[in-house]
Amino acid sequence: MTLPTILGSALLILLILFILLALILLVPIDLEGRVSLGGDRPKTWMRIGWLFGRLSKDVSCGSAEREPSEKGEEQAPEKGKEEDEEDGGEAKGGLGSFRIVFEILKTEGFLGNLARLLSGLFRAIQVRSLKIDIKIGLPDPAETAEAVGLLWAVLIPLEALAPLRARIEASFSEEALEGSAEGRLRIMPIEIVPPLARFLLAPSSWRAGWRAIRARRGKR
Repeated sequence: MTLPTILGSALLILLILFILLALILLVPIDLEGRVSLGGDRPKTWMRIGWLFGRLSKDVSCGSAEREPSEKGEEQAPEKGKEEDEEDGGEAKGGLGSFRIVFEILKTEGFLGNLARLLSGLFRAIQVRSLKIDIKIGLPDPAETAEAVGLLWAVLIPLEALAPLRARIEASFSEEALEGSAEGRLRIMPIEIVPPLARFLLAPSSWRAGWRAIRARRGKR
């Protein structure tokens, strides 16, 4: 192959990649779905649409039913015991994860940075409907009240930017982490890049990331 042929092929490949990148960034993405945490089992359902509905994909994630054992019922684990262990582990893991999120939200400057990110995203995203329902109960009632206050501090400004309906319930009598979110959105990928870049490059995000690592390792 001659040099002009090689250069022509390289330019053609670059042109194709540029067109694909332009399509990814400029064509809106439609999302519709529901995410639930806690309760019987965590479940996620989402429909992703592209090219104004001409292409769509349904994505779902939930607990699969246990298949019967091929070697008989004697080797199958006890159902009640297994469910108790799974529910206990799930609740403990969910609360542990939320405590890490709680530590991140308390990072100096992070809450304001997060609010600016969400505000920028909501300007780039056409929210057609959004409903959030959360129930929180931490071991310390004071931490529960503080967590609820932090969440409202993030959600209240967003109600002025989008058709958002939010409900946060504090549980002071028992430990709990349950909730759901459902809605319909249209996203312009190219408009998400600037607020996301500002959020990731902010010093408070770096401090929050380090604090999350420390919290995950059990250091305070």
